[in-house]
Amino acid sequence: MKVNKFGIHIKVSNFDKSYKFYKKFNFKELFAYGPKSFINKIDKKIPTAKEKYRGLVFELGSSLFELAEGHIAVKPSVFKEDIKSSKISAMIHIDKIDNLIKICSRENIKISVPERIFPWGTKELVIKDPDGFVLVFIEKLSN
Repeated sequence: MKVNKFGIHIKVSNFDKSYKFYKKFNFKELFAYGPKSFINKIDKKIPTAKEKYRGLVFELGSSLFELAEGHIAVKPSVFKEDIKSSKISAMIHIDKIDNLIKICSRENIKISVPERIFPWGTKELVIKDPDGFVLVFIEKLSN
């Protein structure tokens, strides 16, 4: 088996709030789906598809990060569940933590765990999204 790409699919409780939150990081939008009213607001440079619920796929390096307010294989009640554990989190490798800190300051995004340098050569910072999903941003330090 050959893995070509990896992605994570976040089932959000409030799509508008999550969409607004994630757009602040300037992640590359790859694909969007939803009703016509949503599709009409999306950048015309990316492909879209009509669907009864809204979703957006970001490309983060060679990985995919998808937000959705519905899914054909998931019960609607799942989207309203509180995240009660940070057992699963996303690791997002970026070029500079300092640039992220500027975005957080400008956009009034709360930093859950301030930047910290680890002995394995990374600087890391933690943010939680509107649903409480943990995002670990990682900068590789030069040795």
